[in-house]
Amino acid sequence: MKFIFVLMLIFSSQVFAQSVNLPDWNYKITDIAKLNVKKEVLYSQMNREFIKTGESICSNRALMWVNDFKVNYNIDAAKVFLFYTGKTGRVGRKTWWYHVTPVVNENGALWTMDAGFGGWISNPLSIQDWFFEFAGTKNCQEIKANQTELIERMFVTTVFPETTQYGKADCYYHVAPAGYWTPESVAMGLLGKDYEGKPVHYVRDGVDDGDLYQACVEASTSSFGRVFGGNKKKCQAYVNSGRYPRN
Repeated sequence: MKFIFVLMLIFSSQVFAQSVNLPDWNYKITDIAKLNVKKEVLYSQMNREFIKTGESICSNRALMWVNDFKVNYNIDAAKVFLFYTGKTGRVGRKTWWYHVTPVVNENGALWTMDAGFGGWISNPLSIQDWFFEFAGTKNCQEIKANQTELIERMFVTTVFPETTQYGKADCYYHVAPAGYWTPESVAMGLLGKDYEGKPVHYVRDGVDDGDLYQACVEASTSSFGRVFGGNKKKCQAYVNSGRYPRN
């Protein structure tokens, strides 16, 4: 009887496990529930020591974290890129034009894993709640693969307009596969061309080692430290092994 009950539990977990597909990319986001991984545990174990969360750029640490999910848990995560308008881009004394964070799938629902802000963000958030935390609104329009005008703006490091031919929004977003590092890389992947309009075949089915190395060097050292070589050896070791070096 006990054996039958265990089989029923296994069967039920397989039935309810749900991959999330990104149709614009032909990419599946792993359901962590199928791997018996809790999003809260995953969040608590994200590296915040080697990665300088207070000094690093969001895209660099996000690339390292999605790589960690894959290496340590075999999780194919994703990222959500948030693009600001003039209405929402003010963050303290700075103006942000974009922000990005890793995303995981738990039972068919997407959760942001933004571990770079200490006591402010202390747990996984739904995408909508993440929008509200970082843009002060949930009125964010999804950028689709056929919305060329919006995608081309990913090449330009300025805030987006509130009104376009696709409607009016306080902010915009796009969920992309884990390997796409920056807004420019997302644009090249969707459009098949670079910022000059030249055709390119830009595919990131997984995290690229060269991208990861550069992201690591930038995320693990200050700009002053990079002048003196930064963590180049440690970052190469991290890329090769998938493990963080001891400081």
